[in-house]
Formats: sequence, structure tokens, C-alpha cells
Amino acid sequence: MFNEPSNALKKGSNNDSDGNPKSAIVISRLSKIYKNKVTALDDVSFTAAGGVFGLLGHNGAGKTTLMKAIVTILPPTAGTISVCGFDTVKQGDRIRSQIGYLPQELTMYPSLSVLEFVGYMAEIKGVYDKRRVQAVLEQVGMAEFTGRKIGQLSGGMKRRAGIAQALVGEPQVLVVDEPTAGLDPEERVRLRSVLSRYARDGKTVILSTHIIEDIQQLCKEVAVLRKGRLFFCGTTDDLRKQVEGKIKIIRLDQEEQLSALQSQTAVIGTTYENGHLSARIMDENEAFSQYPPVTATLEDAYVYCMGGKADA
Repeated sequence: MFNEPSNALKKGSNNDSDGNPKSAIVISRLSKIYKNKVTALDDVSFTAAGGVFGLLGHNGAGKTTLMKAIVTILPPTAGTISVCGFDTVKQGDRIRSQIGYLPQELTMYPSLSVLEFVGYMAEIKGVYDKRRVQAVLEQVGMAEFTGRKIGQLSGGMKRRAGIAQALVGEPQVLVVDEPTAGLDPEERVRLRSVLSRYARDGKTVILSTHIIEDIQQLCKEVAVLRKGRLFFCGTTDDLRKQVEGKIKIIRLDQEEQLSALQSQTAVIGTTYENGHLSARIMDENEAFSQYPPVTATLEDAYVYCMGGKADA
């Protein structure tokens, strides 16, 4: 594991007794083992306290299980989760009134209009004021499409409607799973703007994504899950610094050399330039000291987390 999480938050009127914003999510020694004996989460601990907090990891790393536990859909096998000061097992009703959730696959009703769909989801939450429904639709840029059927929306518009239903009731915490996956660049920028605006004033967003650009644009802190365990937790700058000075580019004369190189070190990526193959590598053990390091990126660090470290 790279780093353990650290808290340097000052106490204030909007903070709890531990100095965390009242919207904080505190996860302590969390484990989840399914009935088929599969361990989805293993002794995970970190705190997400205000702003947009990134959650990274491959498919099967435990991200979706963790989010379902946070929003009280799944009970943990061991450990605890506190959301806004409430325990997810003992005080689930209190948490559900404080949280908004957008899963990766949200069931939507194609025959309903946008206004009808978000209004229906609002009523499930106990929100019957149509003005509050209209307000969240304006917040996500869907006010002019309230009469359009869900089945007629583009992928980006559906995601915006999904964010709108999550925002109904002004929750203190928002949990979103891959909100920009499959969207064009313009829609990604639009949704990032919505999340950024929401996260002001001490509110907390948990953003699960595999799109590094979303993390770079939105998150100051990030947790990386690998095989159900917490591999890293800290700032995005600290994550990038883990590989600073270790990223190098090697030009290969023949493509066959790539296989040999992969057996020696972690290959982050490859590119073709002027007919020649270049490999971007992680030189952890300084086996390629003859090559100068290049500037490391957050993507370099993430790819390394996901498989570049043999003993991880």
C-alpha cells in the first residue's frame, strides 16, 4: 500500500467532534464477504470529508460494493460506516434522508416525461414540493426538457436526469457511480460542473470512475481499491508523486522486444512515432538507469496501482 489516509481538517461550526464536516463519510475496518465466500471488501478504512472524493479501481475491485454499503443497500460483514454522523446499520433511515445516489445502471421509465420521472423519484424520498423538483432540473440544465420522454433522451441527458433525482431533497452526501462513462466530452464537462457546484459548502461527493480526467478535474483526494483492499488513500498529488522519477520512455527497434520488456518491468503504455515503437515504463528497481525519467502523470500512478507492483 502506498499511503495511509490523513486528516488535516480544522474544526468549525460545520464540523463534527473529530473535525470532519457534518457531511463526512467515515469508514472503519470495513469488510464484506458474500454468501458464496467471495470477499468483496477486506479491512477498508478511510474518511471522505467535504468536496469531491474519488474512488478508483478495476472492475471487481469492490467499488460498487462499497458504494452500496455507504447508501445502506448492503450491510457490512464487519466494520462500520458513519454517514453524516449516523451508523449505516443502526440508523439507515436517518442516512437515507441525507444521501443521494446515482448507480451506474439506474432503472428509468421510458414512457414518463423528465418531470414525471424526477417527480416520482422525489415522492419516493418524501419530497412533494414540485418547486424543488423544478429547481434540481434547472441545476442540471434540464429545465427546457421537462416534457420530453425519458425514452427520447440522449445518454448525456439521461445521466443529467439521474443526477437530478439524486439531488432532490438537498442531500448532504452524493454517491455517483461512473456518471460520465460513455458520454461525449461536452457532456462530461457539463456533469463535472454539476458535481463541482454541488460539492461546495462542505457537502461530500463520492465519485467512482475509471476516467482519470474526471479525477484530475474534480478531486483533491482519492482512494484506490485493489482486490477488495485499500491500496492507496491520499491526495491526487501524493498519488502522482509515488511514481515521480520512475517513469521512463524506451524506444524499441523491434516489436518483439516489447514482450521481453514486459517480463522485466511494468509497461504503462505504448505509442508509435515515425514508424518506431516507444514504451512508457515504470522503472521501480532502476533496472533502466541509462534512461532519463519523464514527468509522471496521475494516469501513470493509477495504471501502476492496478498492476505494476508485483507484491501489491
